[in-house]
Formats: sequence, C-alpha cells, structure tokens
Amino acid sequence: MVVIRFCFSLFLLLAVYPSFAQTIDVEAVTAYWQLTDALRRDEPLTDQVWQAYLALPANRIYVPTVYNEDDLRRYRQALEITYRPHYDSLRQVRLREGKWFYRLLNDYREKEPQHRAFIEKTVQNPAFLDNMYVYAYEYLPARSHTKPTDLRLYYMALGDDATSQGGKAIVFSVWDAFKYQQVKPGILEAHELHHALMNYALTPAEKFSQAPQPGDEGVLWELRMNLIEGLADMTDKKVQLEQSADSTATRRWLLAPAPRVLHQVDSAVRVQANGGPVAPLKFYRQLSKGSNGHLPGFYMAYLIMRNGYGPQLLDHVDAPFAFVQLYQRAARRDRDHRHPPVFSTATMRYFQQLSRKYDQKKPTTAKP
Repeated sequence: MVVIRFCFSLFLLLAVYPSFAQTIDVEAVTAYWQLTDALRRDEPLTDQVWQAYLALPANRIYVPTVYNEDDLRRYRQALEITYRPHYDSLRQVRLREGKWFYRLLNDYREKEPQHRAFIEKTVQNPAFLDNMYVYAYEYLPARSHTKPTDLRLYYMALGDDATSQGGKAIVFSVWDAFKYQQVKPGILEAHELHHALMNYALTPAEKFSQAPQPGDEGVLWELRMNLIEGLADMTDKKVQLEQSADSTATRRWLLAPAPRVLHQVDSAVRVQANGGPVAPLKFYRQLSKGSNGHLPGFYMAYLIMRNGYGPQLLDHVDAPFAFVQLYQRAARRDRDHRHPPVFSTATMRYFQQLSRKYDQKKPTTAKP
C-alpha cells in the first residue's frame, strides 16, 4: 500500500473586488481536488493529510456548524471509499443502500469537471456579486442596505450547504453553489448575505434584553430561528418554489411538514403556558429536523408575504415576537383559503408575556 507523501502546498486563488471590498477564497476546494487526486491513485488518506485539510480556514469555519466527531469520522471513511479504486465494490454497495454521505460524495466525484469549471469562472468573473445584493436587499429594511468592507467568500467541499458567520465570512460548498447557479445565479449567495447584513450571528442574550431564563430557551430559540431562516429563505427558497422546473423537493422539505410542526409548537407552548412541563431546547431543534429554523420558518414567512404583510415584516425584521403575530394575522386571512394553522389564544398570550420580558424595545404590536 502506497502512503501519501505530500503536503498542502496549494496555490490560493483569490480575487478582490474593490467596489465591494470582498475576497473570494477557493483554497479549501482546491485542496479537496488535490486530496481526491491522490485517492484516485489509490493512496490512503493519512491522519496528517486529513488534519491539514480540516485546518484550512474555510473548513475550520464550516465544520463546527455541521459535524461532530462521529460525523467527521464517517465522512472521512466515505470519502476514501468513494474515490479509491481499491474500494469500488464497497462504494457500489453503499450507494445501493442509499447512505447520504456516499450519495453526496459520489455526486461530487461525478460532477467534478463541472465544479472545477464553475470555480474557475466564479473567480475570474463572479457575476453573482451584484445580484446577491439586489436579492438580499429585497427582504431587508433600508437600514440594512449596506455593503461590508471586508467580507470574505469561501468555497469548500465538505458538505452540501452554506453558512454565514458574523458578517465577516460566508462559506459555500461548491456542491450547493453549483446547484443554485442552475436555478438563478446569486440567490444562494443572497441568502447567506442576508444573514451577514442583519448580523444574525449574535447570541440570544445579545438579541434579547436579557439572557433566556430556565424554561424559556426552547421557545425563544424557536421564534428567533424561524424568523432568521424564514425571511432569508425568501431570497432563494421562494425562487426555487415558484421558478424552478422541479419544486417538489422544496415543497416536501419545507412546506408539507410545516403545519404539523406548527401544531406541535402550539401544543408545547400551550402546555407550558398552563403551568405544565416545559419543552426543552432539544425538542424544538428536533421539530426543525436539523434545519435550524428553515422548517417552519419559510412556511411562516412565505404565508406572511403571500397575504400582503411584507412591508410590516420588514418594519419588524429583527423582532421575533412581531414575526409570530404577523404570521397569526396572515394565517387567519389567508387569501388562498388553504386553512393554515393558527396559534391558540393561550399560546399567543404567552408569546406576549415573553415579549414583555425579553423585547429590547417594547412589547411588539405589529400593525396590520
């Protein structure tokens, strides 16, 4: 067995655009291709090479938001099996079993020529830079129509999504970025830029007037994340839903299960409001099915917009309690008569109590 004897002496492709003061950094995705080139030569993936790869800035930002140690172990194993000829029979077995890491990495393998061409084009001529601001601004108040002075856009190949960190860095998987380019260039970038411009990487204690008290963490997390992801989803998920040739996946993931989730939220809050057991943060995270607020946030934001409350939502873009009030109004008057779920009187009353306790301004009364 041949041992890999190389280090990541990689060239870093950077492109700086003075008008936006942004940098595109593709070091991590370039490192991925160098790593997989070695795997294709049937060289094993050593601990030293793997740790050097994980230490690259984009991977160092992205990994903690998605993977635990066990996930990383399984991802590394799937990576080696996917690319090394020695394991080709096992790769076929894992693909037939439908295991997600193998499906994802096999797609990376098959689409590598397109991904390489996409990255080269992106660095040389990033047409999405103007578009992402236009699309993000559409769902932000005028006070957020700014341009960061030192935003860095990273591309990597360790997953299938993107993340925004503190208004300074956005990390995209090349898999996700390439996919969205086929729908409408700039909408994925707009989603993450939306987070950056609102600086949503603040802790709940920084967003509310005080740190969540015991028993309130779960409800506050639910309301805040529904607003954060639901509104940002209007930049890309709405486009996928209304303009994509295949909107089935979006409907199945974010719309179809949302009414049931909202009923479960209402039930849990109602029990708590009546003095019963408190649903922990873990309960609400599980309801979101790992989406951290996309479910049911997109459903709520989309309903609010569809029923004419868009201006009011932008007026209260950083107010989770106003968001839920606007959803309640939109659900009651839904123009499509699809009978979306509404929150119970007890739940809405409890939300008002939380608003009086945690709102930095005053109890929210979003006007219709």
